[in-house]
Amino acid sequence: MKQLLLIVAALVTLAGCSASIQTATQYYQFEQPIAYSSRNVKDTDAQLRVQTVALRGALNNLGIAMKVDRNQIHAANYNLWGESPDVMLTATAQQTLFNAMPNWMVIKGLPVITEVDQQTFYELEYEVHHFNGDMQGNADISGLWRLYYTHPETGRRLISIHNFSNVVPIDDDGYDGLVATLEKTWLNINLDVAKAIEQARL
Repeated sequence: MKQLLLIVAALVTLAGCSASIQTATQYYQFEQPIAYSSRNVKDTDAQLRVQTVALRGALNNLGIAMKVDRNQIHAANYNLWGESPDVMLTATAQQTLFNAMPNWMVIKGLPVITEVDQQTFYELEYEVHHFNGDMQGNADISGLWRLYYTHPETGRRLISIHNFSNVVPIDDDGYDGLVATLEKTWLNINLDVAKAIEQARL
């Protein structure tokens, strides 16, 4: 009888291992449809530099994050981002702001100085503290953004800081629904940021 139990236990263990091995990993990314667009420096009157989005701790891992308890985040094992979240969020922010701000030269990353007057520019910094789903069926993107202004005579200075919190119900079940809601939420956050920057312009 004891030998039979050991055999059954071994078979259950093997079956579990087999199921784990057969679990397919799913990769996700924002759809980011790209329409043709171009902009010449001479047709713009201000420059905005979007710095790489900073995500808190484990949120920048490839495993899609779920908040499972008040103080606990779980990163998925088989549902992963197709690229690092900071890279994906930065690219989407730059594209959204570029389209929403037609009189601005919106770039990301390193300085692009092609003319003397471009030594005057604005910078946008994001800190994302929440980028996850939760057990109540919401997508959550929350954090803060800062706007800086640099001028050759005055140097770099902070213009404003804005906290934001967007907890949005997910329309469809599963990771597909979560990713789609996170993308839509990030798009709307950046559209609001574009309006705020226009209003804050010096």
